[in-house]
Amino acid sequence: MTEHRKLAAIAGLCLLAASTIAEAQWVFLARRAVGRIEQMSQAGPNGEASYDTAAVIIEVPADRVYDAVKKRILANAEVRVTKADDARRSIEFNDGRQFGGMQVAVLGDGVSQLLVSTAHPGIPTSTTSMIVERILSVCAELRVECQRAAP
Repeated sequence: MTEHRKLAAIAGLCLLAASTIAEAQWVFLARRAVGRIEQMSQAGPNGEASYDTAAVIIEVPADRVYDAVKKRILANAEVRVTKADDARRSIEFNDGRQFGGMQVAVLGDGVSQLLVSTAHPGIPTSTTSMIVERILSVCAELRVECQRAAP
């Protein structure tokens, strides 16, 4: 084997090792995000609509997550479904004071993201804690561990 080929082989092995390390780091970071509920609230000035959003990544197939959430929304007598798109795994709903939406996205084999967002015009208090509680109950039903993200 010539010196040039030896250097090329060594460089190839180094690149392969570097890509394996990078992939392992990505998997480690992704694992830390699974089950952590991230949330955000924003209040509009002068009584404009306020928005609350929460999301979680869980290791459950998207169809199972969507079915569990849809079942809970349909069972709630105070909530009216205004639009459901089973193909996109999304539901829009209204309870007379606020309106919201939910969508489940496929992130990979058996990994999903549940995103819930509400808008509530004229209601000064945040509904994020209620959204997070409902996400926690869905996680419990699906037998996966979820927790609030650290502030």
